[in-house]
Amino acid sequence: MFRVRLSEQLIESMTLAAVEAYCLGDGHGKAGLETYAYVWGYKRELDDETIFYLDRMSLSLSAARASDSVTPSEDAARLKNEIIERWSPHLTLLGDFHTHPYANLQAVLSARDDDGPKGGFHFSSADRESFHGDDFLWEVSGNTPVNIVMTICRMGKVKESYGATSVKDHIWQYDVGEFRFWLTVNIGYIDEDEERYLTVETGDEVYLELDSRYYNYAGDRVAGHIGRE
Repeated sequence: MFRVRLSEQLIESMTLAAVEAYCLGDGHGKAGLETYAYVWGYKRELDDETIFYLDRMSLSLSAARASDSVTPSEDAARLKNEIIERWSPHLTLLGDFHTHPYANLQAVLSARDDDGPKGGFHFSSADRESFHGDDFLWEVSGNTPVNIVMTICRMGKVKESYGATSVKDHIWQYDVGEFRFWLTVNIGYIDEDEERYLTVETGDEVYLELDSRYYNYAGDRVAGHIGRE
């Protein structure tokens, strides 16, 4: 069993990165781009569970962004991690983060990749394939890397909401102004034969523990017309 906890600073950084990429692209007003980051934190292994506390992230400025994909540089993780090892040796590179932008709620709910579950807040087959093959991330994380996706869309009507809500044990949802966000986690692990597995494929228990403090006012809007085409 796995438990994943995120610091408030990390959730804030992820949210800001997702909404900027969604509304403004790479500063060129191109709406709906994905973005990518590396995540550091702590890991504790107990008898029957592994607990992650994810504390900070760094956006990958060298990643190639598109509306439906993001491709990181192969050297970025090594470069950044060498700096963190010198400045913050108590932290471990434990995972990565990327976003799934959608135009509206209906687009999120109706999205489906291959024969996977319906909903754009799930990991795509390309996400899973890339995560499976990231040898450096598996190595530095101790063969238990964490994959995080944040899905974002713009809501037509802003309703009052009292906090983050759990969609599933490993998926949470919250609103900020006219934007809705979903956070989804996936854990990699190896078995006795050194084979790699992902929890989103095996169905192993993963609990994302999120503070439900995200109150949102009815009718509240953050950006008005920004990012609208």
